[in-house]
Amino acid sequence: MPAGTAAVLLSPVPGHLLDVAVRDAAAAGAAALVLTGVTEAPHGLPAEVTATARALAERGRVAVLYADGDLAGLVVAVERAVAGSAADALARVAAAAREVTAVAGAPDRVAAAAARALGVPVELRAAGPGEEGAAAAGPDGEIRLAAPARPGHAGSAVRSVLALAALAAAGGGHGDVPVRSRGRLLAELLVAPQDQAARLAARGRALALPVDGWHIALRVEAGGLDATNRPKALDAVMSQALTLLRTWDGPAAHPTAPVPPPTDTVQWNAALVDDALVLLSTWPADPGTDGRRATLARARRVVDRLAGLRPEAGLRCGLGSPHRGPLGIRTSAREARAAVPRGAGPTVAAHDAVGLDRMLLEWYASDTAREAVAELLAPVLALGPERAEPLLRTLQGYLDHNNSPARAAEALHLHRNAVGARIRKIVQLTGADLNEPDVRLALQLACRAGLSTSPGEPSAQPDLRP
Repeated sequence: MPAGTAAVLLSPVPGHLLDVAVRDAAAAGAAALVLTGVTEAPHGLPAEVTATARALAERGRVAVLYADGDLAGLVVAVERAVAGSAADALARVAAAAREVTAVAGAPDRVAAAAARALGVPVELRAAGPGEEGAAAAGPDGEIRLAAPARPGHAGSAVRSVLALAALAAAGGGHGDVPVRSRGRLLAELLVAPQDQAARLAARGRALALPVDGWHIALRVEAGGLDATNRPKALDAVMSQALTLLRTWDGPAAHPTAPVPPPTDTVQWNAALVDDALVLLSTWPADPGTDGRRATLARARRVVDRLAGLRPEAGLRCGLGSPHRGPLGIRTSAREARAAVPRGAGPTVAAHDAVGLDRMLLEWYASDTAREAVAELLAPVLALGPERAEPLLRTLQGYLDHNNSPARAAEALHLHRNAVGARIRKIVQLTGADLNEPDVRLALQLACRAGLSTSPGEPSAQPDLRP
């Protein structure tokens, strides 16, 4: 009896023989025994199924079923259910194509996605006897996947999905031609003369490079390496960075941090340009301030992880602003290059057109400034991060819009009454007179410095506490 078989017993068998049948079925790896011509007992199982048979079935993971009626029709139906139809097989392959490619480069997640699509276990190992297997060369060696063999169309689906999943698990930006082709085109788009942008954009659309969306560029440089070793190191970093950026679920342990966008909404591509790595996030609509902050938080986490893996590289990262279209890719990349930190200090920084963010960070790095901010905002910060941060963001928006509740409400996507209530709460807590220019300026600087230092990082939290 092959593994996974559903065996139909065409006639009743005595209890002791059923015990033997169940034991043999479990030893052979059968999925089920279907009994016919039996009497149903009050507990829901046939009266012929003894306690011993039930225990053997449970221990051997054999389903004991029973049926009456047309036995020939039953056998045909069981065979179809086990083997699967062509339509079912195609649907499973299509589902796998969507799911495994979305987590390419993460073998564990690829195996889980393939298992969900197939409805059978998929494991990261070589196939054994009676199993289907697939393998593909990855950046760190060969990746192997195994799953139970299935007959008929279901077996075709298992073989097809395993082959696709092995390539996806080994890929994630390493060795797959479409991603490499898009990377080369992106590099060309970044360095080519501007009058060639339209031609390159057309080629990008043909290669599924989303040139027409909204783009935020990250530029990663390896200042700790010489010019000879830098390209090879950044090429290896590219694969790791893309995998992290595409699969990172965000800082769940810190609910007040900006929430990174879902991986099915933002696309990531990469290119090596001028001895640096450019990572491009593309959005279907303007990401706005929240999207920029979320991308900055994700960039900090990814660069921290990569720096831990390659401390000798001296990785530094700059983040551009959101811009739209093919020329927007070039603009954001230029801003990212200007934003790359130099010398001591943070390893990740965002572009700021007027330089205010950088000045604030330098000011806030002093102990005196930190103490002043903590003292000024102490009554609000005493509420705890979850309650304090919404109040501080509302106060910053209110002050940024010249004490206008209506304009602040529009910018913060809040009701005007909510803005007014929060501002009254802040005034009540701090006793600040928001009509005084010096007080407004001090609060505005404190909010900006305290909220923009290191969003999403655990180390930023102590800076916001008295």
